[in-house]
Amino acid sequence: MRIIVSVILITLAIPALSQKGVEQTLVLNNGSRISGIIVNDTSGNYLLKLSAPQVISVPGSWVSSVETIGKKQHRYSQGSGYYLRFGLSMLLGKSEENESNMLSISLSNGYKFRNGLMVGIGSGIEEMTMPLLPVYSEVLYHPFSSHVSPFVYLKSGYAFSLQGDEENNYWYGYSRESRGGFLLNTGAGILLQTWDKVGINIALGYRFQQVSVNEDSNWSSSSYVTEYVTRFNRIELQLGFVFR
Repeated sequence: MRIIVSVILITLAIPALSQKGVEQTLVLNNGSRISGIIVNDTSGNYLLKLSAPQVISVPGSWVSSVETIGKKQHRYSQGSGYYLRFGLSMLLGKSEENESNMLSISLSNGYKFRNGLMVGIGSGIEEMTMPLLPVYSEVLYHPFSSHVSPFVYLKSGYAFSLQGDEENNYWYGYSRESRGGFLLNTGAGILLQTWDKVGINIALGYRFQQVSVNEDSNWSSSSYVTEYVTRFNRIELQLGFVFR
């Protein structure tokens, strides 16, 4: 838990380090505009690095004003295309077995639309009384285009059991099989644009997971199957990285 909190505090400081070399616009006396990064503005001239990149010299007497381009900060949220998400989550809560603070690792990919909607599929690995392989679909929505963008998300799917110690005793007619179950995950968070193609998200949500164990007994003339179902309700604290 302390590790997750420490990493979150560090990531909050990253955006402040990524704002060097802000793109600006020179507004000329005749109304024309030239956009780029100002390298030097001494000696009566503006040295402007264009996106090509190349550097040009603009006489200061030609310039009426200089404007900072705010849209550069919005490119991540407004653009569309393929995305890749990596997440590390702490699942907080207690079950009947008094287990708490479970760790979940996830990886998903999909497509982001210009309206802020993201749709994808993902998987991962986690531990809930048994090792699980979750497979899910996800929907995220960013209502605003800004450097710090809030979002909501919804995930739904099925977690498959990776339990390897299933018990089978054919002499006594007994077998035990671990199974996964339905999962649901929803919550909200913020996306911090740190670089042009990379964002860091911090989220808080609710996670539901069901797992089951089937015991089959065929001893003598009697035969029965017993299913043990465990339902987990967890608070999720997530730290993730989004690549475009």
